[in-house]
Amino acid sequence: MDSLKSGDITVRTQKSGDAAYIAYRHCVLYEKEYGLCGTFEQYVLDSLVKYIEHRSEGEIWVAEYNGQIVGFIGVVSTDKNTAQLRWFLIEPEFRGTGLGRQLMTIAVDYCKQKKFSRVFLWTMQGLEVAYHLYSSFGFIPVEQVENNTWKRGVVEERWELLLESV
Repeated sequence: MDSLKSGDITVRTQKSGDAAYIAYRHCVLYEKEYGLCGTFEQYVLDSLVKYIEHRSEGEIWVAEYNGQIVGFIGVVSTDKNTAQLRWFLIEPEFRGTGLGRQLMTIAVDYCKQKKFSRVFLWTMQGLEVAYHLYSSFGFIPVEQVENNTWKRGVVEERWELLLESV
C-alpha cells in the first residue's frame, strides 16, 4: 500500500452502522495484535453507545478506500474546554501510508475550530509508532496507569495537547 495516493482515500463523517464496525475492528485487531480479551470489546462498545446516546459535541471520521473502511478517529468533548481523541485505528495494510497523520490532522483541526483548550487521549505503553505520531502533533505523556482489565500487565498512558499555545 506504499503507492497509495492521498486522493485514493476518502474521509467522511460517521453514519449509521459505523459505530458497530468500529467496535468490531477494535476488538478483532486488539485481540490479534495485543492479546486483549473480550472485556475490551465491551469497553469500546460502551463508549460508542454513550457517544451516540448523548451526542455531546464531537465527531467521528471514517476513512474509506474503494468503499472499504480502512481507518477511523473520533473526538468527543469531556467538558467545555476539553476534548478526548477516541477510536483511532488504521487497518494494518494501510499503516505507513500517511493515513494516520491525515486523520490526526482532521481531529486536531476540529478541536482548534471548536476552541477546545486541551485534547487528551489514552494509549497503551509500547506503541512506538503511535508515540511518534502523537509527539509530532505536540501531545506529551502526562500519566501512566496499570490496567489489568483486558490483559495482565497493560500500562495505559494519557497524552495531552494544550491548544492554547498552538
